[in-house]
Amino acid sequence: MLLHITNGDCAGEMLKQLWPAHAVLPWRDVLHDGPLLPSLEELSPRRAAFLAGLGWATPEALLEEFQQRDAMLARYGEFEETVLWFEHDLYDQLQLVQLLHWFAERPARLSLVQAETYLGPLQQEELATFFAQRQAVSAAQLELGSRAWLALCSADPRALEPFLEPRTELPFLPAALRRYCEDYPWLDDGLTRTERTIAALRARGLSDRGELFRAFSKQEDPLWMGDETFYLHLEGRLRRETPWRWDVTRRRFVLRPS
Repeated sequence: MLLHITNGDCAGEMLKQLWPAHAVLPWRDVLHDGPLLPSLEELSPRRAAFLAGLGWATPEALLEEFQQRDAMLARYGEFEETVLWFEHDLYDQLQLVQLLHWFAERPARLSLVQAETYLGPLQQEELATFFAQRQAVSAAQLELGSRAWLALCSADPRALEPFLEPRTELPFLPAALRRYCEDYPWLDDGLTRTERTIAALRARGLSDRGELFRAFSKQEDPLWMGDETFYLHLEGRLRRETPWRWDVTRRRFVLRPS
């Protein structure tokens, strides 16, 4: 019996249909917004409180969901193998490095499906092909993923800069992290990439939030933000309050001029 960990319910349901006897763990969390901490045990209560503050559910319900998820993860040793299924976009890549950090200090038979496509819409035979092509997670992947997660958790975003160049071990990570950095305020005008895109769409006369999200999605490749998260960005509720500015030309962080 195997444990499959993937980005959410859509792909998870397909995996359950394909292998009913296996265990499937959807890793539900929008890590590109809100607090990050290295320790999963310390982070889950913080994430529950943050998401509750956005109105997604009660703190109690969210904490219970995170605790159940984390308890299932802790049972990985009961399974013959743990398979990580993650896509190429920012949402998935952050989840992937979080899990690689967690597994870095735990002996496990761990394999990885790195998909340059969206898993949810795939047919069962396509998922089966990806499964057959999965590869054992290497020590280099564990080490890189763990260091990248620690950089994401750092109070100094300059820690991310070494991870923005191409990496053979995790080929989709650099582009994902560059997109993450682009949602810091930019050095020139203090707007993030998401805010700049929204402003440009509104300048074209778009105002309905669903219409704005559809237009925004067409400009994001790969798409990584869901509609509910996008609507919070429309309201300005997810802006990062930080003294750091992203220099998009040099791909580096600088402190905001005083």
